[in-house]
Amino acid sequence: MPGTSSTRRIVFLACGVLILLGGIGFWSSREPTTLRVWFADVGQGDGTIIRTPSRETIIVDGGKQNDFLREVDDHVPVTDRTIDLVVVTHADADHVTGLTNLIASGRVQAVLMNRDATVKTKTYARLLAAIDDQHVPVLEAQAGQVFDYGDVRLRVLWPTALGLKSAKTTNERSVVVKISFGSQDMLLTGDAPDTVEQQVLKQGSDVAAEVLKVGHHGSGHSSTLAFLQAVQPTLGVISVGAKNNYGHPAKRVLNDLQRVGARVERTDHLGDILVLCTITVCIPSVDH
Repeated sequence: MPGTSSTRRIVFLACGVLILLGGIGFWSSREPTTLRVWFADVGQGDGTIIRTPSRETIIVDGGKQNDFLREVDDHVPVTDRTIDLVVVTHADADHVTGLTNLIASGRVQAVLMNRDATVKTKTYARLLAAIDDQHVPVLEAQAGQVFDYGDVRLRVLWPTALGLKSAKTTNERSVVVKISFGSQDMLLTGDAPDTVEQQVLKQGSDVAAEVLKVGHHGSGHSSTLAFLQAVQPTLGVISVGAKNNYGHPAKRVLNDLQRVGARVERTDHLGDILVLCTITVCIPSVDH
């Protein structure tokens, strides 16, 4: 993986959010008040690893390769390999392929997802089979749900029951979650397109967040200016494959992120991106 080499580390702080770029995973019991979020370099896909101050592990998607379990183990302590929650945003292969081995490991306590009967791919079928074989409890994701892990709160903003019923594509079924720790927030939108963004805003959801996992790998069909203005991110993280065939990230999205004052970091440029959120420490920014 590009992010696992002993390359330089870059530290950036914005509104209390400290990020280390370079993908070197570590665990320190000396910092019990730090929320760690790795946006893993999984190529053209999404895979996010969250480690809470109270030592729970939450996974959001798992990329399109089968070795995502190894990526997870690079970033969580060997003494605690339990996965407390896996969030499956939607059924596309570039988000779920790596989750099958993770589920099959027997370490997952619960899955938050919406089973998609319209998807008949072998990749998705293997994921569902692993969930059933391991008897993992499945929580149907719906806007309004709240999950607390110590001082970290995970809120589901999408889908609503009506939105799920009317969705025409897997992307429109994307589970959108907001992670809150103290005064800091992160918004992860899966591949939610502009139509979903509009509905999330229309229903009055609080989408404001210091960190935004930019929707659909920076696709021009997501991250509308209106949505970005509502989020007002300080940092936009784009999980994207190098020289991908989709033209991601779109120039319009990059321009609009700049327009709202967001700094942009990309996995295709930096490998794994580690975001450290703390409510107790203030460190000046060091630009690169």
